[in-house]
Amino acid sequence: MGGLSKFGSISESKEFLTVYKEASKWYCDCCTIFYKPSSEPKLAIVASKKVGKAVVRNRCKRLLRAVFNQIHNELEDGVYVVIVKAGLEQIPYLKIQKNISWALKKLGCLKQ
Repeated sequence: MGGLSKFGSISESKEFLTVYKEASKWYCDCCTIFYKPSSEPKLAIVASKKVGKAVVRNRCKRLLRAVFNQIHNELEDGVYVVIVKAGLEQIPYLKIQKNISWALKKLGCLKQ
């Protein structure tokens, strides 16, 4: 990540499991977002092989990471797990950004 990211990462599967069980979630056209309040911001983006080959999966992750880094000042601290849906790479960036912002607003994790 090169130190430019505003989010920490999630590495242990135990932490993923607690987020999946305890977090609130919201579905949108391009992804599913899990949010669990926490003292430090963390972000994990998951793209399975159903999304496409490695190049496509990595592009999807980069797109979503860019959206989250762009709006990180507006977000409450917490753990965010984003599961990419197939076809994300064909959606225009602005539509992805609007979908994510709308989903985060519905989850209640945007600062007031």
